[in-house]
Amino acid sequence: GTIVGEKLPIKERFESQKVSSEPDDTPKSEKLAREITMEELEEHNDEGDCWVAIHGKVYDMTEFAEEHPGGEESIHVLAGLDGSDAFSAVHSEEILEDFEDEFIGI
Repeated sequence: GTIVGEKLPIKERFESQKVSSEPDDTPKSEKLAREITMEELEEHNDEGDCWVAIHGKVYDMTEFAEEHPGGEESIHVLAGLDGSDAFSAVHSEEILEDFEDEFIGI
């Protein structure tokens, strides 16, 4: 900067950060994901605490189950389990994008 024609040094206020030139396509939910063991998943195995693993990701389906168009029982039978096969039999994987709020970990 200058003051009345004199050049003055300018202090940097912020540290510069290196920014990658390649885009990061990792969904925000996966960046913040915590690891869920099978043992932990298996503990959440009833209507009041219903976690389901689908394609390597764990979702808390407790509240959604009663809204599920196919009926809540179809989700409750998968509580505490890997429901990937049952899910894939009737849904496309893209529908999981609607469940970011239910996502717990991997």
